[in-house]
Amino acid sequence: MTDVLVVGAGSAGVAAAIAAAETGADTLLVEASGHVGGTLARQLLEHSAGFHDAAGNQVTGGVGQRIVALLQEYGGSPGHVPDDVAYTATRTPVNHAELSMVEAIMLQRAGVRLMLNTPVVGATVEGDRVTSVTVESPRAVLRPSTIVDASGDAVVFGHAGAALQTDTAATQPVSLTLKLGGIDYAPLLDYARVHPDDFRPGSRIGEHTEDHVNLWGFGTLLEKGFRDGRLSWRRTEMHLAGWPTRGEAVLNLTRTVAGEDSYLRLASQVMETVSWFRDYVPGGRLAYLADVADRIGVRESRRVLGVQTLTQDDVKLGRSSPTSVGQGAFPIDVHDAASAGLSHTDKPNAAYDIPYGILLAHDLRNLLAAGRCVSSTHEANGSARITATCFTTGEAAGTAAALAVRSGNTPHDLDIAALQAELRRRGVLGARS
Repeated sequence: MTDVLVVGAGSAGVAAAIAAAETGADTLLVEASGHVGGTLARQLLEHSAGFHDAAGNQVTGGVGQRIVALLQEYGGSPGHVPDDVAYTATRTPVNHAELSMVEAIMLQRAGVRLMLNTPVVGATVEGDRVTSVTVESPRAVLRPSTIVDASGDAVVFGHAGAALQTDTAATQPVSLTLKLGGIDYAPLLDYARVHPDDFRPGSRIGEHTEDHVNLWGFGTLLEKGFRDGRLSWRRTEMHLAGWPTRGEAVLNLTRTVAGEDSYLRLASQVMETVSWFRDYVPGGRLAYLADVADRIGVRESRRVLGVQTLTQDDVKLGRSSPTSVGQGAFPIDVHDAASAGLSHTDKPNAAYDIPYGILLAHDLRNLLAAGRCVSSTHEANGSARITATCFTTGEAAGTAAALAVRSGNTPHDLDIAALQAELRRRGVLGARS
């Protein structure tokens, strides 16, 4: 019998599964796709973010930091480097394929059992507990003691009929990230130096001999491309995470509302972006499409209703909590589906605590959430969805699930002090004593 079932092998799910297994639980991780790494690895995110607060103090440790450290050993990341665009104190560039492999290695070392290409298709509930979860490929009925839903879309919550958030705020738009090769960075960075007003204030413009650069802007070139009919959607900024010595860059530019034909619309935008980059961006004449994310990038989907809910003020004011199981510090980063830019870029006054209650299902006692579907308001989710914070909520949920199994309790009945002590032992930062 499985002690802990973790659904979703993204940042939160990987951290949850590692933590649960290392805490002594027989742990099974199921993932609908054929890979581990989730959005960070397979949606080609420019880099991981949220490991430090605005003052440069590290707020994410534990499994998330261990993944970065092992990735550094393999040469797949320089670690935490200063953020060139001054949006946060640091960013953490990653080689996406190597990140996926490193996470798989850590899962194996922890003793996690893994089922890929295995979507959840059903769940049964008796009283206040989920008694079984049904998966496909092949069909199997799993009967875990405790479940961590790190699917991103609260899949288990949905099948179990668990309470979800009911606010009607518009969710953030979806995107398809792309990687270009063949870029000549010398003229590109020269353009950025000559046109500082075209980039985020306070930006540092790197050199073409550097391994990593980060640019947020290009508004003038984007507007010209839109006016000329080369770009069919309007954007005020593009995020470019580049590797000058390799001539590569990941571009975060495409955007559309979620829907049945989202991928089809985004595919057109990807090819328009490649053509526009070649003709409008200095150094882009020989650029080519090197890779496209294997999934649509979803910033926000279903959010669960927990015992507690993280709010915009909790994040902005850097509020503390006696039940803290970690910390977050990333700005409230909310992309506006109805406009060409962002509706929120609010920076917290300080790191904020993550209350244990935002992980706990409101009405089912053996079900936890981790990652972007935790109990949060639309605005607070703009910070909590960031990968470093997902590592933290995942590790907290996985540890809590394992401790609940060990003690014969449910996660709702867990001794919070014991959980916090175990998280501190694991290197999680901000778990209160």
